[in-house]
Amino acid sequence: MDTADVTKKFITTIIEIIGRKTSQEYAAITIRNLLKKLKRVYPFLQYIEIKDARSLELEDTVAVNESINSIHPKKVGKALTEIIQILINSLGKTAGYFFIRETREKIGIKYDTILEKKMDIDLTLMQATYLVEKQILTLHDIQNDDVMRRFLKTLIEVIERQTSKTFAIRFIAHRVDLLREYYPCFNYITITDVRHTLGSEDVMVQQDINNIDEQDVGKAIKAILKETEQTLVDLGRNSIAGALKLQLSIEYLAKLREMGVSITPYNVSYNAVFIEVIKTLIEVIGKTRTENDAILMVNEFLRNMENKYEFLKQVKVSQAANKDELYHIMTSSDIDRISEGDARHAIQDLLESIIESLEKDLREEFIQQFKKSLDKKYLSRIEGLGVNLHLIELHHALLD
Repeated sequence: MDTADVTKKFITTIIEIIGRKTSQEYAAITIRNLLKKLKRVYPFLQYIEIKDARSLELEDTVAVNESINSIHPKKVGKALTEIIQILINSLGKTAGYFFIRETREKIGIKYDTILEKKMDIDLTLMQATYLVEKQILTLHDIQNDDVMRRFLKTLIEVIERQTSKTFAIRFIAHRVDLLREYYPCFNYITITDVRHTLGSEDVMVQQDINNIDEQDVGKAIKAILKETEQTLVDLGRNSIAGALKLQLSIEYLAKLREMGVSITPYNVSYNAVFIEVIKTLIEVIGKTRTENDAILMVNEFLRNMENKYEFLKQVKVSQAANKDELYHIMTSSDIDRISEGDARHAIQDLLESIIESLEKDLREEFIQQFKKSLDKKYLSRIEGLGVNLHLIELHHALLD
């Protein structure tokens, strides 16, 4: 799904929620006028059209031009966040909270995850922040020991779902030991496996941790969260951010935010993905040709594609100057600003083009070698983008 798809779903959901309390026509006019007002700040909102709701089904009321896909998703996300903020500020003290909650529930977990990961719209955090700002929720009574205990217990539980209880406990215990040198608050924490120690709790936190500034405790939590996310992704597992946020209550999410902790998924950058994909292509092609031939071939396909994907003009492989040196892949950090759709299509097209250039009997083996050679975390990342290597394999098998 691209930015246009997600934006349409987001706006349609808001109109549906407002329309149930008033009418679909009234809701459509309200959002149309709000978009018109915000166009001065966010000109790309011109790509969103709200049609006459009287004669159309709800899903046909909102049209989003694909030109919005050329805008960075986080810029679009900022505009959509402002729309939500304006709407909830016009509602009653608790109505705003329920409006955000209903938006999150109706939009569904798939869209909610994309909104958070790609567009920086965190509806769960927005709920918590709203409650605190409206003084519906009081966080002063939640102490450091309570936050740390709840966070680590939940962290162990979500890691266990992807690995095992033994791995989860040992991993967190080891990380706490390593981080003690940099974050003194970890000196007040003990992680044990009660199945072997016959203790009462896996996570024990001494009350002395309450004497440490909560911002410093927040930094410690951020550190162990970052290391956990990176390790799981490196092992080919999924991000745990979404599961953590689902299991932690609104109160604890709000308190963590107050402590400077934002629970966001860790992802390998597009720049790193393209470097690893190209390196793996050269490695696999180089098994049946020379390395220089493989480099020439990859460069040729990159140049053939750069008119379609302008950011590929910045990607080039330089051959080694002599046999004792390594070739060099040149890219630009600008690649990290491309859309998910462009990343997916470019990688897919590059793979398809190279596979089609091979002899038929080499194609299936090439795909298998590519999957085997690409590091798990990068394979997981491109599959997360929607590059389906199994379908590519099936497509070429059917052609044969």
